[in-house]
Amino acid sequence: MLSQKRAFLVGFFCLAFCTLPLAQRVLTRDPATLDHKSKYLKAHLGTGELYLLSDWSVDDAQKIVSGTGDRLDANRQVIEHGKLSLAIDSVALFETNVISKSPRMRALSVMTGVTAAVTALCLASPKACFGSCPTFYASDGEKPSLQAEGFSASVLPSLEETDLDALYRARPAAREFVLRMTNEAQETHVVRSVRLICAPRPEGTRVFATANREFWQSSLLVAPSECHAPEGDCRRALRAFDGVERFSVANRDDLSRHETIDLEFDAPSDGASLGIVLAARQTLLSTFLLYQTYAYLGTRATESLAALERKPRPADSAGGIARLLGGIDVLTDTEAGWRLAGSFHETGPLATDTQLIPIQRARGSKQRVRLHLAEGLWRVDYVALARLDRRVEGRTLQPTEVRAANRAADLPSFRSPLITLPGDSYTFLFSLPADFANQELFLESRGYYLEWMREEWIHEESRVRAAMMFLTPHLALRVLAPEFKKIEPQMESRFWNSRYALR
Repeated sequence: MLSQKRAFLVGFFCLAFCTLPLAQRVLTRDPATLDHKSKYLKAHLGTGELYLLSDWSVDDAQKIVSGTGDRLDANRQVIEHGKLSLAIDSVALFETNVISKSPRMRALSVMTGVTAAVTALCLASPKACFGSCPTFYASDGEKPSLQAEGFSASVLPSLEETDLDALYRARPAAREFVLRMTNEAQETHVVRSVRLICAPRPEGTRVFATANREFWQSSLLVAPSECHAPEGDCRRALRAFDGVERFSVANRDDLSRHETIDLEFDAPSDGASLGIVLAARQTLLSTFLLYQTYAYLGTRATESLAALERKPRPADSAGGIARLLGGIDVLTDTEAGWRLAGSFHETGPLATDTQLIPIQRARGSKQRVRLHLAEGLWRVDYVALARLDRRVEGRTLQPTEVRAANRAADLPSFRSPLITLPGDSYTFLFSLPADFANQELFLESRGYYLEWMREEWIHEESRVRAAMMFLTPHLALRVLAPEFKKIEPQMESRFWNSRYALR
């Protein structure tokens, strides 16, 4: 009997990491049908127990899964063997070796197997392999251009969130606004909703959003008169939203080491409220750290993710590194010294986002501002001092139609998410107000995405180093600094040239 159990376990893991397994998390009362092409099924329970089943079946009416195999406790000791049944509602994650055809079950999935197509660049540098959340394209007046990436920090079902991105460079030519969403990486994207928010923008003004979703109209944007970074004068890089970015390299000893950029602006003399407009995106440092975490988890990735899903506050357990790296803190010079006004947060290296941080007005004609940010983590395109004329209300627009491969698709809603796999592309159509040219557009997207494991990552599996990433993040950022520095110079070019699916 023991040899049979061992053979079952070995057979399952050989299968699981030689094909494309799909782990699925059930959150619905209406149990969907798993793909029965998969001979084996793993079920991670909320209690920490694990079922390994073969010859399994689903009873939709009773909401149970049955099969032959093993039931293991939280310590992975076999506590039951033979014919087993379990309630679907008790499962945190299902894992199979094929992609489910059921939209509901695909919507609750985590890919944990080796991808079928890995480019030569990914083979040469696995941590530089292209990855993304959903990417959104719209016309900039001349051609479709990358405008935003949705819910970039939502890498687990429990981290699902609503993301707001400024479509700052979008230039609609008619009331019908076309927004294309693509899956360009080896990932599963679970999209709950895609909506537009438009805010009135009279000629000669722009509208910016704050972190708490306030929309402010501004008729005056002032470029910095002084800009001092560790490398010297940085005015040329930050004076306009033009793709010329200011960035630095990571610290060779500690990836959490921070730097400062000091700016000075000629403040308007009318006494109006002021804010700092920041346009930035992350470098590939955060991508490297995410991929390295998956590599250390290795064959235990699904088990570890299931454990995180069971925690009441999974972000607190998984977010230590993110907290150490931080966002771009905006400080103002006051009589009491430098004071924090707010922070710019936007996860992801693909699309530049624009945000507004209101600040306290300084006395006199000069406004001094300091940016505090992790070395090598941010590409800053634009910084300006904005006069805040008035707060405006945004109007939410639902898509009028969704098209997939020249056919109509179901409109995504919170009850029926849209699931995309590598190479998928959807077009969302919106009807803008009649004065569309005088509307500032923002994208509101909700969902989460799931990385597919790469075979090259699994070779680095280490329980000790995986624990380090979660329990001692500051140590992890020091230990990994030399590793990141080895690939940092080539990472950007390798990343962009290793897209799974070109737009």
